[in-house]
Amino acid sequence: MVATRGTVSSAAIGFMKQSLIKLIDVLLQRIEDNPEVTPSETGLRSWLGRKGYSPRDIDAAMKMVGPHVEARIRETGRQSSSVRILSASENYKLSPEARDALARLELYGLIDAYEREAMLDRLDHFDGEVGIQELEYLLACIVYANVDVGSQQIIESTVLGGGPTYH
Repeated sequence: MVATRGTVSSAAIGFMKQSLIKLIDVLLQRIEDNPEVTPSETGLRSWLGRKGYSPRDIDAAMKMVGPHVEARIRETGRQSSSVRILSASENYKLSPEARDALARLELYGLIDAYEREAMLDRLDHFDGEVGIQELEYLLACIVYANVDVGSQQIIESTVLGGGPTYH
């Protein structure tokens, strides 16, 4: 069957289904491989985006996996993993405001452990103390490319001292 404008061949539908099934398997495997970390939707979306999956496929997979993630959150009784203690050099390099903002992002589940570690790994690239502006730059480079505008706004308001406001 040849696809014409406005129609999709059955082979293409089969391919889409297989790719979605594969994406869901990858997502569920990620959750099962990290039992000590309670998954957040933002973190999972970010991770999938870095893996090269399209936002449309991620949306479809998250709709299907969402109940599993919510059950996992209820099962553990919390929404985000514990905050990692900063090393002496990380503590020295970050300003108190940047440390607080990073802790809020972790506690609210707006960044995952991998994003946090990627940002902390880049602290040495800055001369002097890393403040809020530098933290916002790191967020833009590491996190914002993989989340939608609404999530970016929530993260931004959290960094600036407010709590997350979900719409």
